[in-house]
Amino acid sequence: MQPALAVAEAYRAAVPDVDVLFLGTPTGTESRLVPAHGYRLATVTAAPFFGVGPVGRLRSITALAAGAVQARRVLRAEGIELILGLGNFAAAGAVLGARILGLRTVIHEANAVAGVANRLLGRLVDRVLLGFADAAPAFRPGTTLLTGTPVRAALGALAASREARAPGAIRVLVLGGSQGSPFLNARVPELVGRVARRGLALEVWHQTGRGDPDPVRAAYQRKAVSARVVSSFDDVTDAYRWADVAIACAGAVTLAELAVVALPALLVPLATAALDHQRANARAFAAATGTWWTTEDAWDGTAVEERLAALVASRDERRTAGARIAAAARPEAAADVVVACEFLLRSGARRS
Repeated sequence: MQPALAVAEAYRAAVPDVDVLFLGTPTGTESRLVPAHGYRLATVTAAPFFGVGPVGRLRSITALAAGAVQARRVLRAEGIELILGLGNFAAAGAVLGARILGLRTVIHEANAVAGVANRLLGRLVDRVLLGFADAAPAFRPGTTLLTGTPVRAALGALAASREARAPGAIRVLVLGGSQGSPFLNARVPELVGRVARRGLALEVWHQTGRGDPDPVRAAYQRKAVSARVVSSFDDVTDAYRWADVAIACAGAVTLAELAVVALPALLVPLATAALDHQRANARAFAAATGTWWTTEDAWDGTAVEERLAALVASRDERRTAGARIAAAARPEAAADVVVACEFLLRSGARRS
């Protein structure tokens, strides 16, 4: 949801009279966040395709057809000129509805490995915007453009605010993503507890994702570690402003945000991510930044403890790691998405 909000902000800044309409589902986070940020939301039918079994996939296909019909009706009534699909369940139906109407269509693939839905939609749309260059071979030559993954403008100034912070306990932010990482929820309290036993002062802000946060909160209490445990963030800006170090999964949005805020991090890709795309994300991100990462099945508690302890103990180590991770930052990504969309609209270019 955050990349879509970032693009909407950038569009309003670049084209003040633009009329932005979000398409989403009645039950997704967009149903709360879009109106809260002052944008209009139209809802369509959609359902997840992966991790739901044969019956769930049949339901997803039925929902896709219904969503395309609903989207076409909304797009025609609203006089929409261009659709930008940013990867949520509603995007496929919206793109299909737009193509039926002959509208300009753009999708954004945030991951280093293109998802199945985007691979299929890539055959239909006018442009494919990429978060990682690694995903380009999945799409038709000549249709892709590397923009990076859009992040909110408010994140841009946070690296400087961290440098100005007074000395004190080191703040560790744990990011499991919107779905959550059962692995991080189970392993990080013990990890942080061992680092704290070295006499290093630290605090934790832990996002658990789906599920009950109470067991994670209790685990920190048993380790006598000061921890704030939440299931989700509506806006992660305050958490990034607070943090000195992150332990995170390797979702594309998280990586883009970490780079923009220059936050040193340890990465543990979510093993259950579709097509194992988080492993590919971490590999590509580490190649560009030198960021330390491990997979869940290769987790070495001693090695992770040593790396986290080094970051907690040394401001210079954190500064160096932050500078390296900033090498992957694309703070202009949202603006570049707007430029690509406007060029498509103004040039009259169509996919052949």
